[in-house]
Amino acid sequence: MGTIISIVSGKGGVGKTTLCANLAFSLAMAGHTVIAIDGDMGLRNLDILLGMESKVPYDLQDILENRCPISQGVAVHDTLPNLHFIPGSEDYTAQVDRQAFRRLCHYLGNHYEYVLIDAPAGVGEGFCNAIYCAQRCIVVSTPDLTSVRDAGRTAGIVAKMRNMQTELVINKVRKQMIKKGYLQNVDQVMDQVSLPLLGLVPHDDAVVICSNRGEILPQSKSPTAKAFLNIAGRLQGEDIPLASFWRK
Repeated sequence: MGTIISIVSGKGGVGKTTLCANLAFSLAMAGHTVIAIDGDMGLRNLDILLGMESKVPYDLQDILENRCPISQGVAVHDTLPNLHFIPGSEDYTAQVDRQAFRRLCHYLGNHYEYVLIDAPAGVGEGFCNAIYCAQRCIVVSTPDLTSVRDAGRTAGIVAKMRNMQTELVINKVRKQMIKKGYLQNVDQVMDQVSLPLLGLVPHDDAVVICSNRGEILPQSKSPTAKAFLNIAGRLQGEDIPLASFWRK
């Protein structure tokens, strides 16, 4: 069975969906079969970052409520045929059947090596649904104090809900801001969130540009692209040293 991974955050704007999209790209480029699910009902955005807007006429809720077979609700990426996608519903009032969602995720886990769930920000029902279905969890934070506090609380809630492997990704790391004391350093973030570190992602304007275009981040000479690839490698069990760019 493949690995079902929920990607969560305590607050919005920390780059959770960006991480989900780039992990999907990185794992697919490594030759793995991947399906990404947008679990944010009403505020879905993962389709934009994947460059897969309006690829299918159905969404997650249609699948869960048996309005279409799974095969018709899954979109295939144009240039990465082993990357598939299920969009979230545009209906913010949609009520997800948690048991049906879990059955779907386990079904997909038997057909894909990686199932990535982009959970909505916060710790509401959508977050709980994503945690209920997962085998592994990634908590995303930035070095901002508010984000770090929320990430710590989120990690605590995950631990109470499920006994599963949970790790931290620190996104939008700005070396100079940390050096000047405007942002917390990586060690301080890890201490407060109390999770093992899966990866560091430097701040990079190119991420914003590529995300808005639904494009894969150029791999050559990009520390940020390398960071996403390294995180994907660690998910595959590779022993990859953590980046030290923020210490220089």
